Amino acid sequence: MAKIIEMPKLGFNMSEGKLVQWYKQEGDAVKKGESLFSVETDKTNMDIEATEDAVVRKLLIGEGDSLPVTLPIAIVGTAEEDITSVLKEAEDKLGGRAPASPAAADDASPDESTPAAASVSAEPVPVTNEGRMKISPRARRVAKEHGLSLEGLAIRGTGWEGGICEKDILQYLEANKTRVTPLAKAVAAGKGVDLANVQGTGENGKIKRADVEAAAKAAAATASAEAPAEKSSGEVTPDGKRIAEKVPYEGVRKVIGERMSQSKFTAPHLYFNQKVNMEKLLSMRKEVNAVQDHKTSVTDYIGMAMVKTLQEFPDVNASLIGKDHIERYASVNLGIAVAAKSGLIVPNVKEAQDMSLLEFSKASAVLVKKAREGRLMPDEYAGATCTISNLGMTGLDNFTAIINQPEVAILAISATKDEPVVVVDEQGEKQIAIKPIMNIQLTVDHRVIDGYMAAQFVTAVKEKLENPMVLMV
Repeated sequence: MAKIIEMPKLGFNMSEGKLVQWYKQEGDAVKKGESLFSVETDKTNMDIEATEDAVVRKLLIGEGDSLPVTLPIAIVGTAEEDITSVLKEAEDKLGGRAPASPAAADDASPDESTPAAASVSAEPVPVTNEGRMKISPRARRVAKEHGLSLEGLAIRGTGWEGGICEKDILQYLEANKTRVTPLAKAVAAGKGVDLANVQGTGENGKIKRADVEAAAKAAAATASAEAPAEKSSGEVTPDGKRIAEKVPYEGVRKVIGERMSQSKFTAPHLYFNQKVNMEKLLSMRKEVNAVQDHKTSVTDYIGMAMVKTLQEFPDVNASLIGKDHIERYASVNLGIAVAAKSGLIVPNVKEAQDMSLLEFSKASAVLVKKAREGRLMPDEYAGATCTISNLGMTGLDNFTAIINQPEVAILAISATKDEPVVVVDEQGEKQIAIKPIMNIQLTVDHRVIDGYMAAQFVTAVKEKLENPMVLMV
């Protein structure tokens, strides 16, 4: 039996999804558990699997289209069944909430009327001796409600002394309405196409999506032909810079920008640095990896040091909820910032306080791999209580991380490099030696964490990393 596939709601705060890719086309068979399409959420791209064996009968939106959650995006069923009623149901649900730039949707949806800009009378609007338009207040209100501009409007008034009344406006709107499908109207809004200038090819002159797209292409071609010669190699800014390309600021990148801006400008950030001698840790890691198949990473040891330290400092393993209260957590869900194709994402190892180093390493390895492949589920990147961000692989000496709210702290980890340091030998004499040194920086929300506690915390992390045997017990 034919059924509607809806835009999935993949997180508590998700209100809209963007369809990234269709893995099947109309007429293709899809098996239960096979990927049907990919959706971009505010965090990552996620493949959605078919829940049963079926044939793709209709794709209602195209790749790159955005749509509110729970609205129809496709119809699946058997190869031969009649899907007319199901298609009508899907189109009714889409209605005026169609995607901003639908490319694959059907145009057989109900008509929608939009006032046209062209007039049906050559008579200008009557004016008073003072030059004001003779139109009643009610007529003005109706025109405003229907988005009808009165400037330059030619209309026959039937009111007192030829003035325009409400009835005249309503009759004008009825005579000049344009028959247009909801999807065509959505495309026109997205592309900035004036429907009054579009010739409909549908039944009784109804404007369809293809008509709007053709008008948009024609307008673009005209604009290109009329462009100044000096801009043929690229648009030039008012101050003389040639633009190579314009990339939409949207999706995951926009979400990251908005959230980081909110964090930076609402939470007073305070920063604390420490240098860590990694000699013992690197040696122990080498020994651990030599006796087992699973290879631990330096990030695993830093993560376990954070987990143990967060248990000692519950004020750091916390969140500021609104302006009313602070939540301290029994769970230590450590977030690990990962640079994925779609942007930064932070999967988190849940209940890490109950794990051994090896268990933590295995769990984090699975999450990092899924993050880089865009396969994380919402519950795998939601609910962190604190975060680490490791850019050591880039060779950076030091960097500052922004707190991932509502968390109150984040640890930034830089590269480990050989540096000269002062050491004390067995005789108590000070000497200069070359040691592998790593910089770490703790960022805290000063509304919740004071400087002394933050200094104690980052020093406790340093001590565990320099005495890594404590991470194994």
